[in-house]
Amino acid sequence: MIKILTKKVQLTFIFAFGLYFYSYAQERKIIPLNEHFFPIEDGGGNQQFYKIVSTSKEGILIEKIYTLENSLVSVKRSSFLNSSQEEPNIEQEHKYSPDGELEYIRIEYKEQSSSNTKVVVGEEIILDVNCINQLDCIGIYITPTGEEEAVDRDIFKPNFKSMEMWKKILKKNLIYPVYARRARIQGEVWVGMKISDSGELMERAIMNSNTADNILIKEVERILKKYDNGFVPAINLKGESITAWMYFPVRFVLN
Repeated sequence: MIKILTKKVQLTFIFAFGLYFYSYAQERKIIPLNEHFFPIEDGGGNQQFYKIVSTSKEGILIEKIYTLENSLVSVKRSSFLNSSQEEPNIEQEHKYSPDGELEYIRIEYKEQSSSNTKVVVGEEIILDVNCINQLDCIGIYITPTGEEEAVDRDIFKPNFKSMEMWKKILKKNLIYPVYARRARIQGEVWVGMKISDSGELMERAIMNSNTADNILIKEVERILKKYDNGFVPAINLKGESITAWMYFPVRFVLN
């Protein structure tokens, strides 16, 4: 399990991480993004943002997202344990407001089946959550009034009311389509769900509908209909419930 570091050590690492990776960026490419920050070629839609991707000599991935008016939206830096770059072990994102001010820093550490998420505002860590297999999560949230609250999820993102139930539905009902198996079709289907500030599902969409196989998409859509345990909304930095999108993949991998 990931241990919680002291605040001073955490913040020192966070800022050193960003400065080091920023210094060695190269090999740039530009990717047009839709309103969900997904590549246009994956899910279609109209371009509302663009992303500049750089890879350092050390294999560090740096992704900068801008509006079409060239205002910086976010900067994400990811490090990987191996050269395949399938799953980063550290992700750090700086999120900016429309006027260019840094709103917060989110950093995620991943270690086999466990993960740790921190959200930093100014010099204060306001969220610190440890999870095992995305199910057993425990953490601390510092409210805008300075009070400390126990939390069992990343409260700044919408989520399933019961992640355990969603995992059980996947395990029990998800079927690898016969044709896809025979044709050796693999891949991810990315799902987007718009969750209201009261926890209601408002809209659902496949984020990579242009590139994911239709057979896999249909299977995911079938499974989504089986979940009826509700959702919990995200909150903003003021501690208010908000309407926001949640995104997650359903993976199809052949043995």
